[in-house]
Amino acid sequence: MVEEIFQTDPISALGLPSPVCIGRDSTVGEALAAVQRHGMGYVLVVDDGRPVGIMSEREVLMKIVARDVKYGENVGPYMTSVARTLTQTECIARAIELMNEGGEGNIPIVDDAGRAVGVLRTMDIIHFLAEAFPTQVLNLPPRPHQMIPEPEGA
Repeated sequence: MVEEIFQTDPISALGLPSPVCIGRDSTVGEALAAVQRHGMGYVLVVDDGRPVGIMSEREVLMKIVARDVKYGENVGPYMTSVARTLTQTECIARAIELMNEGGEGNIPIVDDAGRAVGVLRTMDIIHFLAEAFPTQVLNLPPRPHQMIPEPEGA
């Protein structure tokens, strides 16, 4: 049943918010401020609305924290280039496939003109699952290998 939903439901069914974006000429400080201000865990770097890179909390930790990076430097060297994008009409299963193949936790979603309209995050998939299957999610064992003989609760 889970596979069916992911195979048939388009990414638009997730109701993704507008992306948090900064321009390609932005600084590291502006990128960090955008991540912090919006609380989404990423900032998408765009050129004329088209995604060229992304800076997630992962890039911040791996490339900026505990290094001698000046906040006035251009964001370019510290972002991860966008290799793949998806459209809102593509199925959720395709997004999960890309996340698994590339180890990406954030995939830019674009319109027909290639302009960013959202960013699909791993957490968006998890929230979608939790909403689609609340009983199953609530009854998951606390440890993956643990088996619970019958569902708990009233």
